[in-house]
Amino acid sequence: MSKFIVALSILLSFEGFAQFWIQKSSFPGLGRHRSTGCATSHRGYLGLGHHNGAGIDISFKDWWEYDPASDTWTQRADFPVSTHGALAFVVDNCPVVGGGSALSTQFYKFNPSTNSWAPIANCILSNPGDSQAFSINNCGFVYQANQLAKYDPQTDAWSLCAQGPISFATWSCSFAIEGSGFIKSGAQLWEYKPLHDQWIQRASFPGVCTNGSSAFAIEQRGYITCGYVGGLGNVTDQVWSFHPASNTWKQEIEFEGTNRRFPVAFAIHNRGYFGTGTNGINFNDFWQFNPTDNTIGISEHSLEFNVFPNPANEFVSVKSLSFDSKDLTLTIRNIEGREMHHEKLNTNLQTIPLFELPKGVYFLQIADGNHLIYQQKLIKQ
Repeated sequence: MSKFIVALSILLSFEGFAQFWIQKSSFPGLGRHRSTGCATSHRGYLGLGHHNGAGIDISFKDWWEYDPASDTWTQRADFPVSTHGALAFVVDNCPVVGGGSALSTQFYKFNPSTNSWAPIANCILSNPGDSQAFSINNCGFVYQANQLAKYDPQTDAWSLCAQGPISFATWSCSFAIEGSGFIKSGAQLWEYKPLHDQWIQRASFPGVCTNGSSAFAIEQRGYITCGYVGGLGNVTDQVWSFHPASNTWKQEIEFEGTNRRFPVAFAIHNRGYFGTGTNGINFNDFWQFNPTDNTIGISEHSLEFNVFPNPANEFVSVKSLSFDSKDLTLTIRNIEGREMHHEKLNTNLQTIPLFELPKGVYFLQIADGNHLIYQQKLIKQ
């Protein structure tokens, strides 16, 4: 599906402007990819990773703590070694990090109170890395190929779980929802139920991303963000959510920053956080994803729109593929949410002048009465 032709399936609150993606304070370390991150109950953690421009491979061991309340970063104690592609999960409200390029079976637990790292029992998998671990019921889960290992902090011991149904690809991603772990590998999605030590295949991923994406979970939905398509040179900004109860996927508003692969994502207080990664250039920007203030219910809406050209110069056209309302209005807002243009949509093909708008990024919104039913990033050249 074209990113400019969106089959709408949700109604959005139109009482004031709320963005899905909000840029936050940039990660203070150097731009990088294949970095590592996770979140405790109130803080996010991000670090490690590498960049390999000009043939020089430089790995990092810096470790940073993010406070969403103040939108600030604090550097914490360095990880014991420089590495990239390491895995992270959370037990006892403490990050656990290990594997990756410089470690084989070693994992370390970070204590935020003492700002220190301590080794835990070695993982029973040979060399886990370049995937995403998850936590369920205060236990960590790490996968490699078709093996899944569980770490129990009460006994400081690892155990093998039921063998995976497939060999999960390198650079796959995962998230956890209500006692289950979900692993996306290519187009396949598998659910692991620790209570029954059982694997269940779920609905196939409908997006374009092959792998190299990141994932997080908010309020019973898992979110898959960005990644590469077919090969490393082609990257996407698509965002998809998975609803386990209905076994369905839904395309979300695309990532507002630069398309990339190998980013880091985690969730705190029902907000997604996303940063670093690369498209050949290594990034250190950091973003918040906020779907919960926008969604007010599920409804099948019959309207579809085509917005073109985008980027635009003097004009942008909006075509309704099934014009069936007499109460449609169009608003263009800047990235701060200030209204820059507003008019009523009277026909199924309407041209909007952009002469008075400075060059930059805007949000084109279409409302049906009091409900925002469509939002599209618009670039004015």
